[in-house]
Amino acid sequence: MARRSEPSPPPLMPSLTLRGRGESLWLDAGAVWLHRRGVRRRIAIAAVEEARVAGRGGRSVEVALWGADGVPGPVFVVEGRDAAAASRLVEVINRARPETGPPQGGAPLVDVLPTGGSEAGRRRKRRTRIEVLGVLAVYVAGMAGLALTGHMGRAIMWAAGVGPLALGLLLVGMGAVAARRRWVLRKRGIAVVARFAHGGGQKKYFQYSDLEGGTHKILADYAAPGIGGDPQRIEVVYDPEDPDQAVCTLAARTLVWRTAGIVVFGVPILLLGLVMTVGQVVSLFF
Repeated sequence: MARRSEPSPPPLMPSLTLRGRGESLWLDAGAVWLHRRGVRRRIAIAAVEEARVAGRGGRSVEVALWGADGVPGPVFVVEGRDAAAASRLVEVINRARPETGPPQGGAPLVDVLPTGGSEAGRRRKRRTRIEVLGVLAVYVAGMAGLALTGHMGRAIMWAAGVGPLALGLLLVGMGAVAARRRWVLRKRGIAVVARFAHGGGQKKYFQYSDLEGGTHKILADYAAPGIGGDPQRIEVVYDPEDPDQAVCTLAARTLVWRTAGIVVFGVPILLLGLVMTVGQVVSLFF
């Protein structure tokens, strides 16, 4: 059967998403985007022969591409969590896809893109894993040491204190990391406009370009104000040494309220956790 291959502008499609465990599927700029197993793909809508609901409960989506020379095209599967979202995606994709495919099939119209992971990001992940293992080892060693020396009451206090200690560290630590990142980017960062890409609610992704022409995405802070009152555009500041690292520009009052919340709630909880854990060991020597 003859196939048309004339170029046509990409159809307008709503920015729908389907999320699963470590994988996602979304529509943007006339294409189907797939992030799965650490690989990001851009699938031109002209490459899609059919989309269909699959999996238990109809929560997954299969995207079948046009084949060539009688050989079926590849099929990409995303195991989602929301049957309604999967059904909406399938409906929109099938409405936008062409009735006939390109002569070469759909596979050549799939672009494999870098996921944005950098060496600096991988180093941070390795360092975080080492820090977590170190904290766990100290916790187990402290509780065991108190119990073996006959201080069962202190051992119980140590075990119970890990809750407020962890919560306090989380609140204060996240605040400190965010403050440090903002301070660094204030000194060397580059402010650019980011435009809405996909998502909804408090999980909206915006896309921005660096000075070298690379494109990146950021999960926007829900409090980020729109530029000129336009919620489709926000200002972000990225690190020129690692363009994937960026923060949203926030109003001064938002930063003040967040800092006050950490001081009022995070610091007291952290101090309580320290008394219940580290304080029990220190008191043995005094």
